[in-house]
Order: sequence, then structure tokens, then C-alpha cells
Amino acid sequence: MTIEDKPGMGATRRAVRAAHIEWLEKHREMLVLAGPIMDGEGNSIGSVRVIEAPDRAAVEALTEGDPFAKAGCFGRVSINPYRIVFKDGAKAE
Repeated sequence: MTIEDKPGMGATRRAVRAAHIEWLEKHREMLVLAGPIMDGEGNSIGSVRVIEAPDRAAVEALTEGDPFAKAGCFGRVSINPYRIVFKDGAKAE
């Protein structure tokens, strides 16, 4: 999944970051990989997440409950199925 923030959300992201990290920590069993997308100056402008979930509804619930989403940071969310072919330098399938 990729998430692009609305422009100008840096201060809002910083204000709710602790709650966002706590939210992800509560759902860590679903997270294969998660982290921010950065601009050229090192500011967070979105997120990339690889999530293991039983269905799309679970991914949507995780995303909608995120404090960043509740604070209005998210401009565009793209949820696409994903299959890992290589992981940690080895073929995974």
C-alpha cells in the first residue's frame, strides 16, 4: 500500500506521530514493512506499508483507524495485493 499525504501536513504529522506509532505497534502482527516516504529535504510526505491481512477490509480498517488518517493527513491511499518473490536476498516462493 502507498499513502500520499495532502500537501502541507508536516506539522500535523509531527503532532500525531507518537499516537501513529502506538497505533502501528498495536497492529504490528499485520506489518511486514512500514515506513515514511520522504521528500528531497527529508520530510515525511506519505507512507509505504506491506501488510499481511486476511482481506481488504482488514487493511482498510487498519488504515482508517490510523491517527494520521483521523488527523486528515492522507490525500491518496492505494491498496493493491502484493506477493513477495524475493526476501532477504533469497527467493521466497
